[in-house]
Order: sequence, then structure tokens, then C-alpha cells
Amino acid sequence: MTQQDNVWRRIAAGIGRPLLAIALALAIGLVIISIAGEDPIESYRALIGGAFVGRSNIENTLVRSIPVIASGLAVAVAFACGMFNMGVEGQLYLGAFAAAWIGFSIKGVPPLLHVLLAIGLSAAVGAAWAYLPAIARIKWGTSEIVTTMMLNYVAQYFTSYLVSFPFKEPGDLQQTPAIFSSAELYELSAASRLHVGLLLVVVFAAIIAFLLKRTALGYEIRMTGLSPSVSRASGINTDRTAIRAMLISGAIGGIAGAIEILGVHHRFINNFSPGYGWDGLAVSLLAKGNPIGILLSGIFYGGLQSGANIMEFATDVPKQLIDSLRAIIILFVAADFTGLKLLKAKPKLPSGSGQSGRKEVKTCGRNV
Repeated sequence: MTQQDNVWRRIAAGIGRPLLAIALALAIGLVIISIAGEDPIESYRALIGGAFVGRSNIENTLVRSIPVIASGLAVAVAFACGMFNMGVEGQLYLGAFAAAWIGFSIKGVPPLLHVLLAIGLSAAVGAAWAYLPAIARIKWGTSEIVTTMMLNYVAQYFTSYLVSFPFKEPGDLQQTPAIFSSAELYELSAASRLHVGLLLVVVFAAIIAFLLKRTALGYEIRMTGLSPSVSRASGINTDRTAIRAMLISGAIGGIAGAIEILGVHHRFINNFSPGYGWDGLAVSLLAKGNPIGILLSGIFYGGLQSGANIMEFATDVPKQLIDSLRAIIILFVAADFTGLKLLKAKPKLPSGSGQSGRKEVKTCGRNV
């Protein structure tokens, strides 16, 4: 078998498993809809049509996919280093508030500069929030999974306080004043609020793909994720690399919130996110951390969200069913269909081989 054949086989395996997971989830949904007494074909027709048929529906899908893609890219950078940034949702909230604050508190700034200031502060805030669990992991061995998840709640409650009291716009709603027009992202389509953030996430995906594959830092990130001990032996400072990866990841998470505020809401609204950070985790897992795959997975997830609303309106099938299908897809992908291996006997090491059977856990900064 030639090297080119091996490449194509790896590509087919990488694409085939997520597609199979999607197909299985949709098949389960078909059964559930049928048991409920509804027409599954008509329901799926409304779902697909509401997401990908017609200019307005496609634009709505793209609008919903933008923060999901950005969040997925944030997760992917940390994953590449073996770190688990479960705190993108919190970084998104803090970045969103930072962008809104720059947007409504600074007046008379040229439009491009105003946007850059807002995005820059959001990136800095997101990176700082990701630095906390990274340094806790390096210094004290604290699991970044736990700390990033807990910091999500801290960020959400903190921004909720800010928008409920010191920065609350007069009125009944928990929201900040509207940002000035100079801080708004340029609209590509006024009818659906599709904005230039779509182009930004495409550029970010290309930059991250280049960073991970073509730069020295990207090489260090990938090598540290593959084997910390080998990386240290080859002279890579794995602790520093882990921190850098988390800083980049947090910065992108903050930018994800900024793009949503500057492009869609034009103010910070309490609990504005329906879970973009968690959806980003899902699409990154579905795409196996590939930046280009995250673009496609993000659009798919955005389509499920927008199509679910149309499906619920056109049929009696609730949109919560689609939320369940999204979870099932990730369940299948995460399992990677390795459950069948449990049916096979575990091979035993030959006696005297000197192998203890202990495997190195691929995490940054330490071996487990």
C-alpha cells in the first residue's frame, strides 16, 4: 500500500466516524419521532429546510454558527496541548462584557479602532481567565477540568452582577447600554444580521491551522500533547508551552464573546449565551480538533439550532429533541466506537518482557 493510500485511508476514517455518529443520532431521532406519533420525514424536511434552504435560513444558520466556531477553535488549541479548557463559556462571557464596556463607554473613536480595542480587551480578559487554571495545574497539579468548569460559574455570576447593578441600563431588563455604532461589526446582510464576524472566524481557523502545523510554537504544542516526557527530553519546556496554549485558547474564547456582542446584540445582555462555549467543545470533539473541520461542524451545529426552531413551528416536534440528538452525536464521537473492543480479551504481555503495562497519560506538564 502506497503512502498516498494511507493518507486517504486516514482522511476517510477521520471523516467517516463523525458522519456515522451523525447518521446514528438521526436514526434514533427518527425512531423517537415515530413513537411520538409524528411524521419523521416531514419533521426532518422542516429541520433541513429551516437550516439550509433559502437565503434567509442559510444566513440565520451562519449567524448562529459564528460563536460556536470561535469557541470550538478555542477548545482545539488547548486540546492540541493535552489541556482540557472546559471554561470557554466563562471566557466568552467575560470577553463579551469587556467588548460591551469598551463599546458603550468610549465615544468618538474611529470605527475600526473602536472594534480593535473591544476585541483586544476581550482577548486579554479571556486569556487572563484561562491563565488561572493553567498556572494552578502547573504549580499545584490541580485538574484544569475542574477549575475551568468552576470558573465558568464565577464568570457568569460576576457578569450577571455587573449587568444587574453598576452597569445596568435604566429599565427592567438586565442589560448594559447599547454600544456606539462605531463599535459594531459591519453587517453583511441586514435582514438576518449576518456580520463580518463570519469572515473573522474563517481567518482565525486558517491562522490556528497554520500555527499548529507550520510554526515552532505549534510543533511544541502538538509534541507536548502527544508525549510530555519525550518533549521534555528533547528540550521543550512543557510547562511554558501549556501556559501559552491556554492563553491562546482563552483569548479566542474571549474574542468569541466579543464577536457575538459587537455583531448581533450590540449590548451585553444577561445570560445571552445559550451555551456557545459548550457547543464549541462539542464541535471541536466532532472535528477531532481540526480547525477546518470545526468550521464545518460549527455550521452543522448552527443549522441544527436554527432548523429546530422551524421544525417546532411547522410540526408538533419540540426543538428539545434536537438538543438530545446533538448530545447523542457527541456521545458516539467521544466513545469513538471503541466499546466493541471491550468484547475482546485483553492481550497479556509475555512473561519477562519487562513491560509493566503502565501507559503515560498525555497531559501537559506532568505524567500520570
